[in-house]
Amino acid sequence: MNTNFYIEIAGTQKMDWKDKVVKWLQHVAREWSRFEPNNELNQINQLKVGEIGRISPALYDCLKAADNYYTLTNNIFSPYLKLHLEQHGYDRSFPFQESTYKAIQIEKKTNKPFLFLDHNEVLKTDNQLIDLGGFAKGYVVEKIADWLRQVSPEFGIVDGGGDMKMWSSGKKTWTIGIAHPFHIHEEISSIRIQNGAIATSNRIFRSWKQQGKEKHHLLDGRTGEVIISPILQTTIITNSLCQAEVATKLAFLLNEQELQVWFDKLQMPCACLIAKDDGSIYWLKGGEKLDVI
Repeated sequence: MNTNFYIEIAGTQKMDWKDKVVKWLQHVAREWSRFEPNNELNQINQLKVGEIGRISPALYDCLKAADNYYTLTNNIFSPYLKLHLEQHGYDRSFPFQESTYKAIQIEKKTNKPFLFLDHNEVLKTDNQLIDLGGFAKGYVVEKIADWLRQVSPEFGIVDGGGDMKMWSSGKKTWTIGIAHPFHIHEEISSIRIQNGAIATSNRIFRSWKQQGKEKHHLLDGRTGEVIISPILQTTIITNSLCQAEVATKLAFLLNEQELQVWFDKLQMPCACLIAKDDGSIYWLKGGEKLDVI
């Protein structure tokens, strides 16, 4: 995942959890990356239309969760953009500043590319390919946090490259700074929170040039095209990190009224901090009250 992790839990003398977490992170980085040619994700991507593949329970669960949001958002969010990301020059892991990948026109697919069967099996129904991207990171952070909360219910935090899940029985309050869109060591705001999840998407840090054109990693799931938006960065605070990951992407594509409708549709308690290229920074709120101070 090319991501630094920070984990803190109450009772640091409980050391037996570390090896399990590290081993699972290493497994995910190896087996779920679209940049590894012979891993589990690639084996599923290489299925032919009509073929069935069996995958590990964790990858099945993650992909099915992402597919549910694909359906729920009418394809605005999509985990099936691997070919389009490569078309736009994102064909290798960061960091890089310019892509030599020659752009080709890829036909837009409209069919649902996988059906989820019993026993962790998937049926491939279309030629679209999987890139779980930031959703997988959010899923992994959330699963680790859910497990560690059982180990240490008093308080804890899991931070995977800015995707965070924290919990507290009431004795611990976390102060979380929200980084500047251009200057990661500066903060544009901060929140105090005891229980919840935070995800941030930024169209600057993972950007590059392809044949003289500026590109970034945020694509419209309906078209496969790079999102053109005055928004530089979105941060979502809510209860579910997977939900927050999806919502950060929607904030780049929907106007404020449409985004509010989506929050209300999910009955999603949330706060959304939006930073635009004109320098404006503002909050949107939806749903019920969050455990935020």
